[in-house]
Amino acid sequence: MSFFANWFGPKKKKDQPDFAFYENLIHRLVVSETLKDKLLRKVRQAFDRPESFFDEKGEYLLAARGLSLKAHKALLPKIAFVDILLNHNEMAEVDWKETEQEVRYWIIALLAAKNYPGSLSNEEKYGRNVHTGEVLDLINQNELKPLGYALEILDIDSDSYVFTVVPLHQQEEVQEMFRLLK
Repeated sequence: MSFFANWFGPKKKKDQPDFAFYENLIHRLVVSETLKDKLLRKVRQAFDRPESFFDEKGEYLLAARGLSLKAHKALLPKIAFVDILLNHNEMAEVDWKETEQEVRYWIIALLAAKNYPGSLSNEEKYGRNVHTGEVLDLINQNELKPLGYALEILDIDSDSYVFTVVPLHQQEEVQEMFRLLK
């Protein structure tokens, strides 16, 4: 690696969580037992055989994220974790400039996928000029928490919001785990 690559090349995250961390998170977060088993296998695979998530051209197989094995190997368990949950509607991802109705659609889908009782209105309440982050916060505070749930956002170093819904009694623990995944 050249001198400049050390300064300007991809940065490796220090102290990435290990498989035991993900195992604990999966058991706290995922509702479906079948999905828990699948996710545990895939995250283990991301640790043990990261190359298996890339095709012969070196393109990431789970989603169009522009990842490369060399540059993103340390992040692969986290990204695979997220993409598998997204593919099974136990997490959602919305663009930073998404409409309130799109945000509501995904939160309602999460509640349904996790078989959580209660529902949200799909009607816009906060207006078109409210930023997506603020919409997420308003829905969380005014609509989800009274139902006994909380919205938790996982930072994936992107211009989108990746989130899930958890019971209020798990909020602080999941929030801390997501902070450690950052």
